[in-house]
Amino acid sequence: MFKQLFVVFLLAVSSLQAQSAALMGFEDSYMLMTETGEYNQEMMFNYAPSIHHAFGIEVMRMSPKGTRATTMTGINYTGLIKRWNMPSAQANIWMMGSVGEARGMHNGFSYSPSVQFDYETARLYFLAKMRMVRAPGMINDNAAIQGGFSFYETDFDETQPWFVLEAKATKNYNPSFQVTPALRLIHQSYFLEFGVTNPFDKSERAPRLNLMFTY
Repeated sequence: MFKQLFVVFLLAVSSLQAQSAALMGFEDSYMLMTETGEYNQEMMFNYAPSIHHAFGIEVMRMSPKGTRATTMTGINYTGLIKRWNMPSAQANIWMMGSVGEARGMHNGFSYSPSVQFDYETARLYFLAKMRMVRAPGMINDNAAIQGGFSFYETDFDETQPWFVLEAKATKNYNPSFQVTPALRLIHQSYFLEFGVTNPFDKSERAPRLNLMFTY
């Protein structure tokens, strides 16, 4: 499944010339992003001195079933490689990465570089991401794709609801494949998402909450 998602990712990136969920805010802004779920927990806080670069700190906890969790804490960088501004859409390629220290099931130097492509209109959304997650004795590289649509268009000062579906595959992990349907609410600088991972498997079903705030 990991290889299948990798192929989907390559196809998405290769089609960019034929054709937003931003990972950083506007110039001189701060952003807080969190993910809380049974299998993955993450928090990132960064500062963007420009629209092309952001620097911050990141805490990521990998919690596979039946195994001790590993928490990685480090410094994070986010960079905008390329942006396409279209009349009614935007597409981006991002480079991200963090370096730090792992503690728990695995201990020592950790790093997690990644690359992401996203495309968004007022009503449609697509994302593809590849990420390496490494520490001594730990290889939890993953690939994810997301797709979604907005139920209706809104003005900037109104809350816009979205339905988003994510598929994620992770090496050497349990569960190795996670599907999460979610409801996303966006209101100006706030982003709230609630979903359920693997909702049709009672043994793996788990709620997930994501939050993003820019100021």
